[in-house]
Amino acid sequence: MNKIVVTAHCDVVWKAASIRVADGKYSGNLDNLVALSAMVSALPDLDPRIVFYSTTDEEDGMGGAKHVMKTEGRAIYVAIDATDAAVDSDVSVEWMQNLNEKELRKALAQIKGARIGFGKSDFDETHVYGKKHPTFSICLPIRGEMHGESSVSVSKVKRFGRIVNKILNKDLENYDEISKDLQKEKV
Repeated sequence: MNKIVVTAHCDVVWKAASIRVADGKYSGNLDNLVALSAMVSALPDLDPRIVFYSTTDEEDGMGGAKHVMKTEGRAIYVAIDATDAAVDSDVSVEWMQNLNEKELRKALAQIKGARIGFGKSDFDETHVYGKKHPTFSICLPIRGEMHGESSVSVSKVKRFGRIVNKILNKDLENYDEISKDLQKEKV
């Protein structure tokens, strides 16, 4: 069965991990609470072949990601995160590994009206998943300090959740083409 494993971490090491909502925007230390919130709101609309986990230890050893990989095995792994890259985009696709990048970009181009950027910010769970499985990140572009004061509009967060759902469904439609290395899984 084709399966996509989606993870979103919740940082626990930052003293200032908090969110304020005022004037139509989220502000505070948004990594990764806002992207996690957007993903949770999309859960009811996800295909049953898309498995979602909230993880911890992203900033300290990647224990959550390692546990998810042991539990789920073969799949395409997608990390949901916040980023300070491609800030004028609706989403930033980052850290593509062990997959057919050309086919992924082709599938993403089919999502009408979405401004999809490509960039690279801080390391995330893909650096664990990519050692063995096809993986990439879908990140919510935010303005400001990644682990400090940052902000993003409420409407952008809602749009991000909708676009993530569309991206995941396109990944399922194009699973075999995107996950070219899945059949040759590394041991």
